Amino acid sequence: MATTADRMSQTDERTDAGTTRLIDQTCESAPPRLDLLDDEYTREILVALYRDPQLGRELTATCGASRATVYRRLDRLQTAGFVTTETVVDPDGHHCDAYRLARDRLTVRIDADGLTVTVQSTGEQSD
Repeated sequence: MATTADRMSQTDERTDAGTTRLIDQTCESAPPRLDLLDDEYTREILVALYRDPQLGRELTATCGASRATVYRRLDRLQTAGFVTTETVVDPDGHHCDAYRLARDRLTVRIDADGLTVTVQSTGEQSD
């Protein structure tokens, strides 16, 4: 009989033409990309980036969170593929990162094979 640890390690990540898919074969816990959204600051950052790309300091002001909190969330969002960065030059000549929403659609599907979480841009076709 498979242990909880065995079941939790049965994760299959696939990439299909711009769509990032995570299939988790257990119902023990939420897949990482879905679990990431269970945070108020993360959701506020995503909504703010949906409007326009922003600098980290702008997101700090928008979300009312500490700088460290915002940058931790941005790192997690970037690792999960929700956010990308590009280097921009401020009017004062300093270089900094602007954050842009990379994926703005999340679909959760439950079927006989398990839980499927698909992350994609609204401009992409669903499968």
